[in-house]
Amino acid sequence: MTSPSCRILRRLIHSPSLSRQTQLWKSPSTKNTRSFASLSSQTSSVIAAVETRKENEGTSKSILFAATAAAASLFLTGVSSSTNIFKPQETLMEKAPADDDKDDDDDTTTVMNWSGTHSVNVPNDSYYEPETVQELEQIVQECHRKGKPIRPIGSALSPNAIGFREAGMVSLANLDKIIKVDKENMTVTVQAGARVSQVIDALRSHGLTLPNLASIAEQQMGGFTQVGAHGTGAKIAPVDHYVTSLKLVTPAKGTIELNEKDDGELFHLAKVGLGCLGIVSEVTMKCVKAHNLVEHTFVLTRSEAKSQLNRLLKRHKHLRYMWLPYTDFVVAVTNNPEGDPVVAQQSSVENDASMSSEEKFQPLTDLLAELTKNEKEPFTKESMHGMGFGELRDALLAINPLNVEHVKRCNQAEAEFWKRNEGYQTKPSDQLLQFDCGGQQWVWEVCFPTGTYGINNGNDMEFMENLLAGIEEKHIAAHSPIEQRWTASSSSLMSPAHGPPKGLFSWVGVIMYLPSEEEKQRRDITEKFKGEYCDIVRDIGHDVQSVSHWAKQEMPPTVEDQLVLKELMRLKYPVELFKSARKKYDPKNILSNGLIDAVLGKPFDQNN
Repeated sequence: MTSPSCRILRRLIHSPSLSRQTQLWKSPSTKNTRSFASLSSQTSSVIAAVETRKENEGTSKSILFAATAAAASLFLTGVSSSTNIFKPQETLMEKAPADDDKDDDDDTTTVMNWSGTHSVNVPNDSYYEPETVQELEQIVQECHRKGKPIRPIGSALSPNAIGFREAGMVSLANLDKIIKVDKENMTVTVQAGARVSQVIDALRSHGLTLPNLASIAEQQMGGFTQVGAHGTGAKIAPVDHYVTSLKLVTPAKGTIELNEKDDGELFHLAKVGLGCLGIVSEVTMKCVKAHNLVEHTFVLTRSEAKSQLNRLLKRHKHLRYMWLPYTDFVVAVTNNPEGDPVVAQQSSVENDASMSSEEKFQPLTDLLAELTKNEKEPFTKESMHGMGFGELRDALLAINPLNVEHVKRCNQAEAEFWKRNEGYQTKPSDQLLQFDCGGQQWVWEVCFPTGTYGINNGNDMEFMENLLAGIEEKHIAAHSPIEQRWTASSSSLMSPAHGPPKGLFSWVGVIMYLPSEEEKQRRDITEKFKGEYCDIVRDIGHDVQSVSHWAKQEMPPTVEDQLVLKELMRLKYPVELFKSARKKYDPKNILSNGLIDAVLGKPFDQNN
């Protein structure tokens, strides 16, 4: 049987996402960057190294889960003591939320999230990769009997490592079958480990696709729905809303199947269950007809972004804003189905073909050349050839990422770049709803109500005005962009966007990139982001009842902060109902982790 390590590596090598990698993995042993795409040229030797693991079971293994701006993949690091393939600098990473049941086993698997901000060491005998649902059921039953933790992990895309638990984890990467495409009822049923991209590919031949994407397509379907991922569109809910049934492997009650008709409240509770009510083994989700989208990218001033917002929200199926701090500019990106009347009106507008690709990148390349001209190894026209937008931005920010004046210049250069890249493109919806999220980063995204589709109460623009003013007042080195998206309300009780029908919610994400592997720089960025920057977002959010995206809620740093957050959770969510369900289906709390327990508390009558 193929070793688990080799299975993971092969999954990476044959991943269709490799052709569109843009983010970089920075090797600690060199100043050069190594792109995921370059892995394909080394796969033969890497596979050979992995195969040797079957003869070296006594050595520890280390798995790195990672994602790029356009996609996410798994790749292997430090396979054995004699192979040191892309060994991560663990000292640069934050530990995942600590549990009081840490295992001291030296034979461990190291799991790292895509943004390189969290890592966890799991004993090899407590890290599971079942190949069948029956095997998963046996593992869960045995762990329940022993009271042994087993936190479900997806693709480890979540910036906050919500799927991590040091004492035990289970990956469903091998449970990735497309079970059924029901063209008549427009649904798809898949195993929870199937990647979103796999599902989209399977639907393509049936003329179907998923209702929306959450900027990338390499999440596993289980995690995609359980954390309440979302795209953008004022009439489109987060993805969990479109789940029609799901199977959960629960510790106490075995495998259960839930749907709205038969299970009502429990079903709506479990759709965003955070992996705490049971391990999702199967998901059925609504589909829509496959379609092309026409995307329009254009730059507005802040006042234009505010005055045009409600018209844009109703005029376009998808809309997102990218605010550029310390500039007067907002990048707007709209998408409409090909053939839509709005598109017909736009069709007479031609893209500016007068600029070459080199000229479009010039605001970034000129600034990078200027700022490094006196360095030992300056960036030149030749050395910058072939660098993408994300690479250039990382290189610029790495020079002085916490210097406000420097960041202002970087953001202004980015504004000029977007002005030169205004225009239209037409592609299948699944391609345009994915976009470059940038390199390794700290990110925090909050969600809050902003009225209804019919009447926006203005919370969205008030929040942004206060946030930008706070950034400038506190002199925060705020990297671009601050992304703002909108969704309809979700029927899932634990969704940040849960609300009445026709509700409108805004999602705002702030970011600080980790543009180099230099340890002190990363620590300083982390301190500034999690301190002053997040404090501003938190303070402003009180007035609009904002809550965090579940995949971006970090562990509160103090007991006092935990108590404040717990109270916020009680005001927003049916926490007691959720805890009661956890007690019924996971009474020994083996599926949770320190973060979940700190934010939502432990199930009733938990003896610890």
